Amino acid sequence: MAAAESRSSLPFDFLRTVIAQAAGDSSPTRMAVEAIRTAPPGTDRDRDSLAMSLLTGPLAKSAPEWLLTMAVESDLNREPRPHMTTDRMDLTRVALSHQACPDAYRAQVLQKCTEARLGALGRKEGGVALIHAVVAELHRRSKTRLTITPELLTDSTPAQVVLGEHGLHEDVFVAALDCLPLGPDKHDGEEDVDAWMERHRTASDAWETMWDGVLRSQTEHHRRLLAWSARHPAADRVVREHLLGSLPWHVEPALLEEVAAHNLESFERAVLVTRISRSCRDGLTPAQARERYADELAAASQEERDYVERFLDEEMQSEYIQTILCRSAVDWVERAGSQTWRFLLNPGEAQRYGQPREWLASQELVAALGTRFATICLSALNLWEPEPASRYRVVRDLGWLHALLVHLPKVPEEARQKARLVVEDTRRSLSTRSGAHGYPSSHSAWEKNQRAKELIANIMPLVTDPVPALPGRRTASLGDPQTIRFKQLADADEAVLVAYLDRHTGNDALVEEALLSFAARSYRKTLTFDDVLARHSTPQQTLLDLTLHLRRRLGGGPELRGSWAEIMLARPECPPELLRLLPAWSALKARGPRYDTTHPAVAAYVSEALGDSDVAWRRFAASPMSHAGPGAWHRLGDLLDVAVEGTSWPTPPPGR
Repeated sequence: MAAAESRSSLPFDFLRTVIAQAAGDSSPTRMAVEAIRTAPPGTDRDRDSLAMSLLTGPLAKSAPEWLLTMAVESDLNREPRPHMTTDRMDLTRVALSHQACPDAYRAQVLQKCTEARLGALGRKEGGVALIHAVVAELHRRSKTRLTITPELLTDSTPAQVVLGEHGLHEDVFVAALDCLPLGPDKHDGEEDVDAWMERHRTASDAWETMWDGVLRSQTEHHRRLLAWSARHPAADRVVREHLLGSLPWHVEPALLEEVAAHNLESFERAVLVTRISRSCRDGLTPAQARERYADELAAASQEERDYVERFLDEEMQSEYIQTILCRSAVDWVERAGSQTWRFLLNPGEAQRYGQPREWLASQELVAALGTRFATICLSALNLWEPEPASRYRVVRDLGWLHALLVHLPKVPEEARQKARLVVEDTRRSLSTRSGAHGYPSSHSAWEKNQRAKELIANIMPLVTDPVPALPGRRTASLGDPQTIRFKQLADADEAVLVAYLDRHTGNDALVEEALLSFAARSYRKTLTFDDVLARHSTPQQTLLDLTLHLRRRLGGGPELRGSWAEIMLARPECPPELLRLLPAWSALKARGPRYDTTHPAVAAYVSEALGDSDVAWRRFAASPMSHAGPGAWHRLGDLLDVAVEGTSWPTPPPGR
């Protein structure tokens, strides 16, 4: 009875961490086995957590069938958790990877799994036997030679679902790629051309969307994906453009630079098409144009020559097509600047939930790539021509022109003169696009006009004065440092906070409030807890004092206490004298390497303090610590001392 009481009283994740550290048949291990056998209804999560501790700890090499079966069925029968995009199936993965798991039972379980659960079981943490079984089951379920259709975005194939899982094992990843649908099919020569073109367009959109999802899920396999797509031409362009334009922040630096360089190579082909087409427009025959550009064509690859030859065909010499081809180089830059290179040129636009994304590539590399693109823009500007007089004039060249002026280290005078012509032509386009009363004909047109006017307002100062002024420094007053509290500092902008601390250097009380503010706002872009701590005259002593009087200095609820405990434990050193001052419940709940584990330093400290004494463990489990209320402020060291010595429980520390 005492063991059951101690099991139910202790925070469960803490007990699981202690079991994982235990060796042999120690008191915590016996408590765990008994807890699994006698777990009452409604405690499935606790029971599963203990089972995981046993299967990865004392029973890692040999386990009874009842435990493996219980582990698998517990996961399979569990209802999906709200707001969870995937079921990790950790307990099932451990059970099916176990040495004692029969092959037949493993295959039987996989056949019952949904595709999403099959992907979860195919993660790299799985054992060899489980991974082989997942690959075999994936091949069994997959149809061969299936062509992409829009319907497959909602009714996905098993391979698509599996590739939506992060952290796949290498073998599962490769098998899923080979089982994906094929690209849009080619015209068979019999189907109505218009019908095929419409079907091909929707299939191409689905193809783009499918690969976008794969690349977002498989960020650690980008290089392998690129190598695979090189052998599958239908996927190669899509994969490259997504890496560069859809999620460049997830691409490792060397690969990002390679993909960017490869993309820029295609600009030269667009330049050659532009020059040849303008020669034909200006009076040369296709044969004469071939002769004039013979050296350029000879230096090009066979693929590039075949591409250019398509536009020298007699059918491609109409005035309409020629007008399009004569803008090939400028159109290439316009599309790249607004789509493929958008985030590389404007990294600030890459955000998630209103926060800037963290890039794998350095700011220096992103800036260098922006400069390389601006050099391409300069070549396009030299080839730019005014739009012919037309009622359908469009505004499209301001974006890449702005990128040129911002990213090019030095803008030549002739480029600035040409930029003025682009702006003037754009203004004429804006006037012709307005309605009869001087207003745009639609809301969409109005938005585009506003965007164009904003770009012109940004471009003209750069044209007239290409060296932009340095941005002004933001300053603000936060008031008297003697009265300010940590909550005000937590709400302050990072630059404002740093400037405020600089203005009041040597004020230890202010530094202490700034340290406490991290409990209310732990994330800051560059300013760290230790940066602020270094400003204090006695940094280590103030950590002890703040933690000792945490209820009086910090107060608040579980989130603030828990945040302070995690900050202390995340530092390079959390000595025992500091650890024992932490609120007991918050310390036991502080996260370890995984989200649902206790911090190993806490588990080790408690285990050392209580040792193998069943009495001490039971007393500690029955301590008055709690998640909220006065009992939440009991210090870890005080409770451990009482558990070992058998004295009366102390009163909680006083508040303000």
